[in-house]
Amino acid sequence: MRHNTMSPAEAREFSDRIRDMRWERVEARAARRQAVAARRAGRLRSVPARLTRLLLSN
Repeated sequence: MRHNTMSPAEAREFSDRIRDMRWERVEARAARRQAVAARRAGRLRSVPARLTRLLLSN
């Protein structure tokens, strides 16, 4: 029975692909965190603006 083994070149390519997939996951997570932080910052800035509009409209 023949074992299904990878050549060194195939093993390197496989390893590189796995590393790239992990790196893409890390980058996606960082982008999500940045988006959340930007939304929170936008919300914090908009609260005083809304309060000002509410107070000035009366």
